[in-house]
Amino acid sequence: MKLKKLILFTFFCTLMSVPYSYGQFYFGGGMKFNTNDEFKALGLNAKVGKDIAEKIDFNGEITYYLASAASWSFNFDLHYKLLNVSDKIYISPMAGINFTRTTITNNSLSLGIAMRVPADKYTYFIEPRWILDHAQFVFSLGVIYPNLQW
Repeated sequence: MKLKKLILFTFFCTLMSVPYSYGQFYFGGGMKFNTNDEFKALGLNAKVGKDIAEKIDFNGEITYYLASAASWSFNFDLHYKLLNVSDKIYISPMAGINFTRTTITNNSLSLGIAMRVPADKYTYFIEPRWILDHAQFVFSLGVIYPNLQW
């Protein structure tokens, strides 16, 4: 129980620092696929993010699952801007907390990697993620506005 309180306290402190920090907000959306055996699901997601340091972004995401035992999920992540492959692909490892609603609300740590590809007006993203609770592998793809630059 103490670990959950520590995680929630850390998330709260990070969230409170977001409005006073470094860079610009960005938002977007797309599709998400959850491969869990109990509730395989396809969903629509919306995301918002903000640079909170030169190399760190904070992201919040909500997903509504269509016709599944899982009805929704929230993700709150920190992304570390690790690698820029010739100004065409940005790679960021991410870690955060996930809340998924089935018959109960589960919360767990999540780990993944974000790959972003900037275009003229938008940035396209692909985010494979491993959610430790219930062995969920989640794959997201979509579009972010405005075009992100590193």
